[in-house]
Amino acid sequence: MSKTHNNDFEFTKSKTLHTSSTPAQEELDSIEYVLPVSKKKKKHKVKHHSIPDINQEAENIEYIYAKPHSKRKKRRNKIKKVLITITCIILGFVIATAGTIFVFNEIGKSAMHDYKDMEIEPAPEIENIEDVQNSGKTITYNGSTYAFNDKVMTVVLMGIDDFKSDNPEEVIGTAGQADAIYIAVINTLDNKVSLLGVSRDTMADVSVYNIDGEFVKNSNMQICLSYAYGDGKHSSCENTISSLERLFYGMQFNTYFSFNKEAVSTLTDTIGGVTLTSDIDFDSKYYGRTIQKGETFTLHGDDANQYIRARDIDELDSNNDRMARQKQFMTAFFSQIWGSVKSNPALVVDLYNTVDDYSTTNLTTAKMTYLATTAISGLNSYQDIEFINVPGTIQKGEYAELIVDQNALMEIILDLFYVKVK
Repeated sequence: MSKTHNNDFEFTKSKTLHTSSTPAQEELDSIEYVLPVSKKKKKHKVKHHSIPDINQEAENIEYIYAKPHSKRKKRRNKIKKVLITITCIILGFVIATAGTIFVFNEIGKSAMHDYKDMEIEPAPEIENIEDVQNSGKTITYNGSTYAFNDKVMTVVLMGIDDFKSDNPEEVIGTAGQADAIYIAVINTLDNKVSLLGVSRDTMADVSVYNIDGEFVKNSNMQICLSYAYGDGKHSSCENTISSLERLFYGMQFNTYFSFNKEAVSTLTDTIGGVTLTSDIDFDSKYYGRTIQKGETFTLHGDDANQYIRARDIDELDSNNDRMARQKQFMTAFFSQIWGSVKSNPALVVDLYNTVDDYSTTNLTTAKMTYLATTAISGLNSYQDIEFINVPGTIQKGEYAELIVDQNALMEIILDLFYVKVK
């Protein structure tokens, strides 16, 4: 019998039986055969233990006992290995992604809750302060003891008027002004978010620098001017932060985000416009008409800037009216993006990227990841965001001046940044 190659088998040297009768059992038991395997693999010799019925005389017959291995089974095994490999890769990617988010969260958490350098010293004129301990982290006020809540994090938001004056020598500083200042206070202990508005007219101690960046003095002036003494970017933001920390008795604000009017226009158009009901009558360049008080309409582009910036400078408290419209605009903005952001907090990063060229911030990827996954996910609705303004009295100086009510501010600080010790 000649040897014919079958693709399902791999032949090995056989033992030839020369017999005129059926092989004896002992002779058959001595035969070794191989299972079909890849030629790259080691041959496995298996002892034969069963004999087929042989009813015919055979002379010079070569007996080769081998167990066939079908191509279909080989294919199934190969597919199984591929699927296992793909599953392992996907699982590894998921674990790596989850690990990255976890690491970013932890780094962001550490940065956003860093208060190791904070020393709070309430203003001496505040009534009912009975005791201050542990660098101001423990305060006894009006018979109750309060402990600083290190589960709070803040982001100072600044809307910048970066106008260029024709007569810069007549303008205090040259880097623009922080026309809108809001402190986002996120309390991760009870999932509470507050926007604390600080009027641009608030009188505060401002660090004054010369054109070479050298410190000259601290001067009491409108807090919006703190931004002017800097480079119009990070040093300007940091100078405004310093004024805010003095205003809040030494509170530490770690993170800032400033943006100009182009950022407002871009964000408004990115979400398809902001729909609201006007609180005032004002002229709209976009619509080419006057928008009436009480009218519902959609703001686009530069009209959004006009709406949140317009004020009558002949009115002493015109900035308070403007802040009311800013609150209205922000509420409408949040209402339109809330559903999408709630289901996918990463959209916050996408929105940030659209205004990257028009903003300055020390928000890192880690900080933003922590904010997106913690602050937003903790709120049930945009309507839960609380709006508060630093209280004070407007008086006429060279310009409008808001004099802070220190007692009322102290109570706001205790409410937002402290927990009552039982």
